[in-house]
Order: sequence, then structure tokens, then C-alpha cells
Amino acid sequence: MKQKRPKTTAIGGNTKAVEKPQKPAPKIHPALAAAYARGKIAREKMSLAEGGWISAAKAARLLGISVPQVLCRWRCHRLIGWPHGKAVRFPAWQFTDGKLLPGIEEVLQIFRSNDWWRIVLYFLGTRRSLSNERPLDLLRRGESEKVIRHAADYAQDNEW
Repeated sequence: MKQKRPKTTAIGGNTKAVEKPQKPAPKIHPALAAAYARGKIAREKMSLAEGGWISAAKAARLLGISVPQVLCRWRCHRLIGWPHGKAVRFPAWQFTDGKLLPGIEEVLQIFRSNDWWRIVLYFLGTRRSLSNERPLDLLRRGESEKVIRHAADYAQDNEW
């Protein structure tokens, strides 16, 4: 049986011993890097707003259901949450008295979006079309029908 000879370079060395220089990481334009940094800060602020976030296990205990059921509701746009590594975090403000704040699920069904931060921003941001109030505050006051109508208009205008 014929033995294979190792490949050699032009100077006679073994190619496995020759290391290729690593390419430097691509440089990001400073304005883009600054925008990424601002986005990260904004997401961190939203995740901590109004009581912060809770785990899927805690959400399950609050709702009296299992963790898989919580994650299923999240995937089916029935709970607000966002991925964080291999886990999902849920904003605490969507829960009240051991249940989901009335109107949340209906709004999520209108949006049916996986743009988690846009959804969080919708609830936490003031809206001119709601007299500079936040949808979250209106839901807390029991004005869910007003928020649901607004969400339907908002979704249509912004093409969720």
C-alpha cells in the first residue's frame, strides 16, 4: 500500500503547520455602532419598566398553569415576552391578581408579531391618538375596548 505524503508549502514545510492569518472583524460604522448601543439601552430600560420581568416558571405559578403552557401561550401570541438566551422573559406588568391584564391577549392577537420589543414599546409608549396616554394605563383602568380598537387601527396603519 502506498503511503500518502503530507502536502508541503513552496518552502518545503507541512501545510498543517502553516497557520493562516485571521481576518480582523469587520469594522462597524460609528453611527451604526452608536445606534446598536442605544437600542440595547432602550431594551434594557423596557425590560425593567413597571416591575421588571419574570421567568416562565413564575408566570406559570401566577396563572396556575404549567411552564410548557406558558411558553405555548407566548408562541401563540397570547402572552408578552421576549427571548433571552434559551429562556423567555415576561414583563410583570401584564399580570394582575393572578391573571392576564384584560385586553392584552386581544391586542396580541391583532398584532400577531414576533417583534417582541415593538410590542412592549406599544404598551409602554404614550400615544397621541390616545390623548398622550399609554395603552397599559388604559388597560389598567379597564378601558380595554378603547385599546383594542386603537391596536386594530395601529396594526392596519403600520402593517404589522
